[in-house]
Order: sequence, then structure tokens, then C-alpha cells
Amino acid sequence: MRNKLDIIIPILLLVYLSAVVPVNPRYLKDPEGKTVIVDKLEQNNVSINQLRKEYNNQDIIAYLEIPNVLGEPIVQTNDNEYYLHNDIYKKDNIIGASFLDYRNNLDSDKKLLIYGHSNPEGTLPFVKLINYNNEDFFRENRYIYLIDSNRKRKYEVFASYIETEDFDYVNLKSFGGLTYGEHLNKLKNKSYVPSDIKLDDNSKVLILQTCSYAEIDTNLKYQLVMAKEV
Repeated sequence: MRNKLDIIIPILLLVYLSAVVPVNPRYLKDPEGKTVIVDKLEQNNVSINQLRKEYNNQDIIAYLEIPNVLGEPIVQTNDNEYYLHNDIYKKDNIIGASFLDYRNNLDSDKKLLIYGHSNPEGTLPFVKLINYNNEDFFRENRYIYLIDSNRKRKYEVFASYIETEDFDYVNLKSFGGLTYGEHLNKLKNKSYVPSDIKLDDNSKVLILQTCSYAEIDTNLKYQLVMAKEV
């Protein structure tokens, strides 16, 4: 893995799941004071507590799902190194595990960064992220879900591209003189597939990163997929 930058930039892996239990819907008030059910039409079947028991791993904090593409548990620890070479069972394994950046607070941050491994043989599911560079795949698989113990977030993809030199997308607080909204639109404008999704200073986004094995003349390149919470 090519991850020796000042900011560690790792990569995503897939672990398929079997038995899961339903999560109850969350009830909220809409702007007019009416009670609404969040995600009523898209009830998830993931229990974070059950995943922790299944894998004997309390570091599991969420479950990432792209319908018909991939689904896997997300872990988080106090650095961005451990899960580069330890799997979901905390065993030494070169394929690692998918994880949330250690700097992220899942409940309060507007930008979430998830990393994981990929491989040139195409056997790890995050290799599929490169398909988002194709417009048909981009349009047909535009929703990403992140499920934790409290809620199910729904994101819509607004950008997909391979980055080779500008890694400021990993920044959480400082954006090179740009406002947060300007920063997001800078990232959006790099996308190989155009999108009309609006981004501003209040936008909550999810960024997925994995190594790219595209034929580009540099050893340092990452496939990125970015989505806005909707």
C-alpha cells in the first residue's frame, strides 16, 4: 500500500454478513411539527451490537452499504495504521479492514472519511468503486448508506475520480483558504461524471477511498467516491 504521507491515507475491504436483526425506525418532527418516520421505505437489517458480537470486535461503529455493490462493517480506532494490516477479527492480515478516519466523530462531523484496501486482481470489493468513473454505473448506483447504532444515513454520490497529487480532501478543518462549501465544490468539479447536486457550508458528506490500479504514470493514486447526505 502507498500510504506514507503526512496524513495516512488507507483503503477499503469487504466482509460479507449473514444473520442480522432489524433496527427500529426513528421518529422525528418535520418543520411543520408533524411526526415522520425516518427511512420508512428503506428499513435496514443491521444491528451494530450483533456485528460486534459476531466479530468479537467493539471497534465496529457502523455498517456501509451500496445496494447491489457492497456491504461491510466499519471500524474505528485511535490511529489510521492498525486496520491497514489487521482484519475485522483483529488478526494480522494484509487485506486489513474498512475503517473510519480516527479523527472523525461519527455523530458531529460534516465530512466523514472511510478508507480501505484494494488489489489489482480485483478480488476485494472496493475495487468496484472505480466503476463510478463510468457514467451509467454512477447514475444507477447513486445512493450509499451508512448505518450506526442510532440512525441510517443516506448519501447521494456527487463525485468520482482518481486523485494523484492533491490530497486536501482528507482535511477536516482547514481547506487552503477556501470555505468548507468552496472546498466541497472544488472536489465536485474534479469528478469524471458531472452532477447537479448542490453543496454548501452545511453539506454533510461521505468520502470513500481506495487505491487505484488504473494505468496512470504515478505510483500514488487513489480512487475516490464522494456523496452528500440527503
